[in-house]
Amino acid sequence: MTVGVGREILQNEPGARACLLGNLGIVRGALEAGVQFFSCYPGTPSSEIGDTFARIAKEAGVQFEYSVNEKIAVEVAFGASLAGARSMCAMKHLGLSYANDPISTMPYVGVEGGMVIVSAGDPAVITSPNEQDQRHFSRLLYYPIFDPATPDDAMQMTRYAFGLSETTRLPVILRPTTRVCHSNGMMTFGPLPSARNEIRFTKNPPRYVPIPVNARRMRKELTQRYRQAEELLATSEFFPRTGSGRHGIVASGVAYAYAAQVIENLGLQDEVVLQQVGAYPIPEQVLERFLASVDSVLVVEELTPVVEEWVSLSAFRQHRDIPILGKHSGHLPLEFEYTPDLVEDAIREYLHLDKRERGSVTVPDLPSRPPVLCPGCPHRTSFYLAGKVFGKKTVYCNDIGCYTLGYGDPLNACDVLLCMGSSITQASGIARMTGDRVVAYIGDSTFFHSGLPALANAVQADDNITVIILDNYITAMTGFQPSLTTPPRPARDAGRTESPAAARFSIEDAVRGLGVKDVFSVDQFDEATTLKVFKEAKAATGVSVVICHSPCAVDRRRANRDKKRPAFTIDQDLCNACSLCVRVLGCPGILVEDGQYSIDQELCDGCAVCASVCVQGAIRPAVSVKT
Repeated sequence: MTVGVGREILQNEPGARACLLGNLGIVRGALEAGVQFFSCYPGTPSSEIGDTFARIAKEAGVQFEYSVNEKIAVEVAFGASLAGARSMCAMKHLGLSYANDPISTMPYVGVEGGMVIVSAGDPAVITSPNEQDQRHFSRLLYYPIFDPATPDDAMQMTRYAFGLSETTRLPVILRPTTRVCHSNGMMTFGPLPSARNEIRFTKNPPRYVPIPVNARRMRKELTQRYRQAEELLATSEFFPRTGSGRHGIVASGVAYAYAAQVIENLGLQDEVVLQQVGAYPIPEQVLERFLASVDSVLVVEELTPVVEEWVSLSAFRQHRDIPILGKHSGHLPLEFEYTPDLVEDAIREYLHLDKRERGSVTVPDLPSRPPVLCPGCPHRTSFYLAGKVFGKKTVYCNDIGCYTLGYGDPLNACDVLLCMGSSITQASGIARMTGDRVVAYIGDSTFFHSGLPALANAVQADDNITVIILDNYITAMTGFQPSLTTPPRPARDAGRTESPAAARFSIEDAVRGLGVKDVFSVDQFDEATTLKVFKEAKAATGVSVVICHSPCAVDRRRANRDKKRPAFTIDQDLCNACSLCVRVLGCPGILVEDGQYSIDQELCDGCAVCASVCVQGAIRPAVSVKT
């Protein structure tokens, strides 16, 4: 039987088959393991995991929350584990680094209920400012880590990880990468549990309080528990070895799937032994058996040479003086994600086969299509009006979110970018050294994620900065998850949950509570008031804060599908093709073809900002648009 991907993920029909996204396979694996608590901070490519739990949590009997940030998500899930619950939290690779403080100590303390941390990696920086290889956390902090190659791997590893966590009392990391998270694969469902862990917290301070006298004892126990994890993994199904011959290939993650595909396509099963590494620590006996069967090895893995160096060390211990090739030998690159063609080229070079035939394809030069703010996005209006007041010479520090798209022409609202919450702290540093007023942009979700301590620090130092908080009532870039300022939604809205976390928070109260005296609130589509407020914020001394409140245009349209604001049009008799509307706004709803300007009636959100920009009065409401 084959099922769909909606609430059917909750069905209890062992043997049912489904073609699921890798992230949904992780959800199903957790359900089959009896997960009782889930927390997350959304981040691509992990977002669908939390979004799915948001939809099914009540029916599945799972406690759920969108946490304020990843550190909190980890700590709350760890607390649930100490009460006996099987818990899970999810984030992207950057979130794991953000939560590094609690993550460093959790293995010392140990879990009660099994705990799985999903940290989705993003090789090739597709939706991130950097690459990170979370596999290093295994040796660095004594974490068992699972490295799925396929969506089905992701489901099976998730299901297994909870039991491993409880047996070893170690929290476990699941590390799917973008191609696993966002690929579909066939999976066979197992049964959903009829009973789950008993919830009870038993006081035991020597076990749960890692003051130095306890931490030293915990450290010795940690070594034993990590060794136990290696022994258990050695008997698991996540290190399959296939093929025969004296050539060996070791592969991990999605690179294993590519290597297996290449070996099958080239008919190399009788020449190559293929060893998958599905988890860390890599059991020594797995590598012993593999290395004893081959005379040379090619290691295929994305990012840093974790497996390659693990295999080299094992070969040294076994006195196996054989070539071990990979990144250090130049067969494979350190950077970015791999492709089947790249892996095939490396395997052909390793086996001294003819080079792959390359087809010649001629395509016309295509114009670049950088990401842009949506039509009607309130952030565009904020950037445009702030730029009119603060000017081109002002330094604009931006942050992580939709508002990052203020980078470049025509808005030029992003001179500096680093990480969540850093717009405020970097603005402080620049202002302190230059003596000039600096503008920091930050969104509502990011402000509560990391902006609060940054703003408190700026107030303490009385930095000469203006913080513009762009409150669009949603966490838009990662999939429209609720933020602390999201108003409660109707129950029929499938993507929302009615919970205290969805209640409306006052950014103004939070900012004033941190000691900011000059606090202004505007709807940025009220142009006259917004310009007045920006001028007052610019003239202030020390820290000033402007909160721009207006809902995300896309989320507003989704919530009110039957209501559309009248679109605008361009009167060709009045338009002189000055291009001012395009040059200052960059709205994708304004089209230019053969020197003639027009507005796409379907894309136009009716925000009217372009009409205020047009000095000819050529842009006006389209009377033909139905409301």
